[in-house]
Amino acid sequence: MQYALHLICSAILLVLASFMGGARPAQAQTAAVSAYAGEQCVTFRREGDTAFRLVNDCAEPLSVAVCADSVGSGNCARDIGWQTLTVAARAELPGSYAPLQSLNILACRAPAVIVMKPGGVGSCDPTGTANLPLLLASSLKNAASIITSADYPNGVKAEGTTRFEMVVAADGRPQNCMVTVSSGKEALDKATCNAFMKRARFTPAKGPNGFASAGRYRGNVTWKEQ
Repeated sequence: MQYALHLICSAILLVLASFMGGARPAQAQTAAVSAYAGEQCVTFRREGDTAFRLVNDCAEPLSVAVCADSVGSGNCARDIGWQTLTVAARAELPGSYAPLQSLNILACRAPAVIVMKPGGVGSCDPTGTANLPLLLASSLKNAASIITSADYPNGVKAEGTTRFEMVVAADGRPQNCMVTVSSGKEALDKATCNAFMKRARFTPAKGPNGFASAGRYRGNVTWKEQ
């Protein structure tokens, strides 16, 4: 499932609506909707007679990406001019906008963050860790000792593969675990994350300064009926 939320907003419509008074939700075409989508939080407020500002009008922070595209420029489709930022609850986004601009807006409710893709298309990463480096499988120090036959849940008669993602701290210990593709059996998914959270140890990622930093790890476990 994609958590994409690509909001195409007509700036001139926003300005005309704002002159009618009050903050209004930005008019938009929504490509997809999810719990992480933040389109209902993005409103606008009049600034004088010829401009408006965008506002996070909800009581929670947003990750927002904005690109103001003049008619025919195609800058946003070429990944030029996108600004990505975190906006506190009830706070204004920096800058103001004038008529005759087309605003491209993506908004994700925290802790999700925006992942920009080629062509000016974005999505909401629900883990909020999209900017952390991805650890290689070889960074897992004790792969053979993590899952044992004793981890197979009692009373469960099922097989399947659980795919998951973990945030790994700079000391190599897992911080959380999220199932990305279920095995089809909740008990098997829980057993996967429980085992990795308890036993997995990693060689941590390295940041730009060469020091250990947080990262994320993706893996899978295939369960066979006992």
